[in-house]
Amino acid sequence: MSAALWQSDVFANSEASRPACPHTHMIETCLFGGGESSLFIDGRHVFHRRIAPGSTALVRAGEAPRSVTYSACGQCMHLYLPDKLLQQSATEEFNCPGSVELQQRGLQDDPMIARMGRLVAQEIQAPSGGSQMMLDSVSLALTVRMLRTWSRLTECSDLLTSGLAPWQQKRTIEVLQSRYADDLSIADLAAEARLSPFHFIRSFKRSVGVPPHQYLTKIRLERACVLLETTNLAITDVAFETGYQSPAHFARLFRRHYGLTPTAYRRKART
Repeated sequence: MSAALWQSDVFANSEASRPACPHTHMIETCLFGGGESSLFIDGRHVFHRRIAPGSTALVRAGEAPRSVTYSACGQCMHLYLPDKLLQQSATEEFNCPGSVELQQRGLQDDPMIARMGRLVAQEIQAPSGGSQMMLDSVSLALTVRMLRTWSRLTECSDLLTSGLAPWQQKRTIEVLQSRYADDLSIADLAAEARLSPFHFIRSFKRSVGVPPHQYLTKIRLERACVLLETTNLAITDVAFETGYQSPAHFARLFRRHYGLTPTAYRRKART
């Protein structure tokens, strides 16, 4: 999955079009702000509606869109989903082999996709380019969301929800604990467990209780606490040692989890 963040700081009218992408779906979701928007696909009018945070539209692979916005101001995210990933998910997650088509539903209110868009926005705006594991997790979650709510998988079975085998859980946690400073991907961990990325991420959460990227964050921040308590490393070095290329991003994440900046945490731990 790839993504692009679009922002307008002033109310303005605009028009945009692009050629069809034969193998990639585009999901556009409003993160904040709003206005009025019309969408045309292959010259056919799809909708004219007021957009607001959570408003989500789909341009399917092979379709050429033209959008017109009126007095719009805010931020929206374009999420580009390869059809190959969609079909793989339909087979592995829903036990539904064959070609699955997404349905054109016009403009929908989909807060879940908007939340995914905000997560991606945070990651791609980070100076280091964001966490590969986080982006992988969002990509797989988006794929499942699109299949659940933007397709007709009525003939297919429920998602597979078995957890990891004990050896799989032990091995993947060992990798996370030994390589926490690396930019690991879901595919890296799935290979260790001999599972597909789709099966792995769902099985890991079922067994451990949180997704892999959250577990990795926990390991990194716990290690950061040890370094802050027992060494005189600069905050920048603590960030690098725990896998964060941006000290500012590390500090924001640390404060979000512990309620203190790294400097304040160190001071408190030593008093």
